[in-house]
Amino acid sequence: MNNRFYTSGLALFLFLTLSAGMVLGADAEPASSRWSVRPLSEVARHLAPELDRDALAGEDMDRREQGLPYRFAIPEEVSLTPDVAGTWETLPSGRSLWRLRINSPDVLSLNLGFTRFWLPPEARMLVYPAVGGGPVQVYDESDIAAHGELWTAVILSDDVVVELEVDPALRWQIDLELTSIGQGYRFFGEDFSDKSGYCNVDVVCEEGDPWRDEIATVGVYSLGGSTFCTGFMVNNTAEDGKPYFMTAYHCDIRAHLAPSIVVYWNFESPTCGQHGGGSLADNQNGSTLRVEYETSDVTLLELDDTPDSAFKVKYAGWNRGSGVPTSAVAIHHPGTDEKSISFENNSLTITSYQNNASPGDGTHLRVADWDLGTTEGGSSGSPLFDQNHYVVGQLHGGAAACNNNLPDWYARFYTSWTGGGTSDTRLSDWLDPQGTGAMTVETIDPLGSSFEVTPVAGFETSGIVGGPFEPEEMVYTLTNTGDSVAEFTATVLDNWLTVAPASGSIPIGGTAEVTVGLGASASNLSAGGYQSELQIVNAGLGAGSTTRPVTLSVSTNTGAKPNPFGYGDFTETNIYFTMGKAATVRARIIDILGRRVKDLGSMHAVAGANFFSWDGRGQDGALQASGAYIFILDVQGRKERISIMLIH
Repeated sequence: MNNRFYTSGLALFLFLTLSAGMVLGADAEPASSRWSVRPLSEVARHLAPELDRDALAGEDMDRREQGLPYRFAIPEEVSLTPDVAGTWETLPSGRSLWRLRINSPDVLSLNLGFTRFWLPPEARMLVYPAVGGGPVQVYDESDIAAHGELWTAVILSDDVVVELEVDPALRWQIDLELTSIGQGYRFFGEDFSDKSGYCNVDVVCEEGDPWRDEIATVGVYSLGGSTFCTGFMVNNTAEDGKPYFMTAYHCDIRAHLAPSIVVYWNFESPTCGQHGGGSLADNQNGSTLRVEYETSDVTLLELDDTPDSAFKVKYAGWNRGSGVPTSAVAIHHPGTDEKSISFENNSLTITSYQNNASPGDGTHLRVADWDLGTTEGGSSGSPLFDQNHYVVGQLHGGAAACNNNLPDWYARFYTSWTGGGTSDTRLSDWLDPQGTGAMTVETIDPLGSSFEVTPVAGFETSGIVGGPFEPEEMVYTLTNTGDSVAEFTATVLDNWLTVAPASGSIPIGGTAEVTVGLGASASNLSAGGYQSELQIVNAGLGAGSTTRPVTLSVSTNTGAKPNPFGYGDFTETNIYFTMGKAATVRARIIDILGRRVKDLGSMHAVAGANFFSWDGRGQDGALQASGAYIFILDVQGRKERISIMLIH
C-alpha cells in the first residue's frame, strides 16, 4: 500500500519534508479540526514501557559484530482493539469516532503494526502525532491487503493518536487489532550526531549523473517496525511492471514478516555533500515473500502495490551470466541514512563469502576496496551494478568503512538464479516467468513509455475442420499509462494467425487496439488442439511488454455408425466426434419438426475421439417411429447437427 502523508497544523520542523505532490483535504484532517470532540486528555491512553538504553546499546554492538540488520526500534507486543481499548464517541454528523492515544516517553519515533486490518466502506483511519502537528497517515478500505495486515511508517513523536471514523451501522464490520508498537530509540535517517561516514557520496552529486536510472530503483525499508536494510525494484523478462523487490536473506525477512515491510523511496540529500535533509514522505507498505535462499543471501518480495507514480521508481535490469565485472557501482543507504553511491574501478573476483581465495564456492563477488565511497550497516541488501549497469548481486556483508581498504562481498545473481532448485528458492521462476532464457534484462521506467494491455485473458477459438471458427478474432486495448508516447510492436508465432497492426504509437493518456485473428491457413488444419502466442512488446524502455496465449480447438464433423439403424442387429447407433481439447459437451435428439425426443445429457469429452449412443427411444423410454431424426451436439456454445435415419 502506498502510504499517504498529509500535514495538519504546523509544517514539519524536524527532518521530514513533504513531497511536492501532496494535497491537503478534509480526509487528512483529524476529527478535532472539524468537530467539537473530547479533548485528547480524556482519550484512553496506552503507555508503553520504558526502554533500557544501556542494555540496548550493548545489544546493538553485538548485532553489528554478528552482521545483523540495523535496529532502530524495539517492538512492544500488545493486543489493542476498538472493543477493549481507546474511547468511542458520536460526532455531530452521526458517525462514530474511536481514538486511542499511544505514548512512549522520550522515544524518537513510534510505528504501529496491525496484524488484523479490515475497514468497512467509507471508514477511514488516521495516525498522527498527538501534539506539535506533523504528518497524518490516512488509511481506508483501499489499504486492505490479502494478508490482512497493515504496518505504518514511522511517526516522529513519542505521543501518537490512532483515530477511526465509521458509520455506526457498520461498526460490527471493523476488524482491527494493534499488536506491535515500535519504540524508536535510534534515529532513522536524520540524527546529525550519528550520520554515515564522511566518505559517502550523496547520489545527488555529479558522480551519480550516469546512474540516475539505477538510483531510482533503490529504497530503504523497515521490517517488523524494528530493523532496516536496503533493497531495490527488479525487472522481469515480461517487463510487465510486477512489483518485485529484492534484498538480502540475512535481513531476516520471512513469510510471516513480509507484510510488515515499509519501503521508503527517494530518501536522498537535496544537496551534494549535505548527508542529510532527506524526506521519508514517499513510502509504501506490505509484501509477500516469493524467494529466499540462504546460500546466496537472497530474498525476493512482491510488494502489495506498485510504487505510486509520484515516486518515479524504476525497475533494475540484471545480468544472470557467470562473467566477472570489470568495475562496479553500489547504490545503498549507509547506516540507513540518505542514499549514497560507491565506485570500484577495478575488476571483482569470484569467491566464497568472507573469503579472499578465488573462486571458492563461487557464490559471491568480492569488492577488494572501494575507490570512492563505502558501505555500512543498513547497506545490506543493496544492489551491485556492473560496468554495463546490470545488477549482478546484492550486499551480503564485509568490513569496508571510510577509514580502511577492506573488502565487501556481494551474493551473486548468477547463483540466485537457480538457487536451491525450487520456485521458492530461485529467481528464475519469477524474473523469467515465460522461460525465455534471457541472460540480461534492461532497467525500465514504468512511468516512461509504458502501457497496460487488456483484457488479461487469452484468445480461445474453436470450430470444425475447414471452419468456420468462433470467435474469429479478439481485440486487445493498449492504454498509455506513462508520461511519454509509447511505441509498440505486435507479432504472432504461427502462420494460421494474423495480427494487426504490427506496430504503432500510443499518445499520452490514449489507447490503441491490436486485433489477433485466424488466417486463411487455419482452414487447412486437421483435427486437434493448437496453441500459439501473441506478443506485444514495448519498443521503448518502459513497461507493458506482455504475451497472450492463443488456443485453437479443431474437431471433426460428427458422424453416426450405423446409419440408418433400428433393424436386425443394429438396434442402436453411436454418434462419433473428435475434440481438439477436453471440454464439457451436451447432446440431444430432436425430430424434423424440432420437437425434443431425448436429452442424451452432458459428458466431459477428452481430446480425441468421443461418442454418444442412442437406442432409438424417447425421453419416456418408448421406441420412436421410423423416420429421420437430428442429433445436436453443443460444443462450448457451438452447435453441430447430423441427420440420423431410424428404420424398424
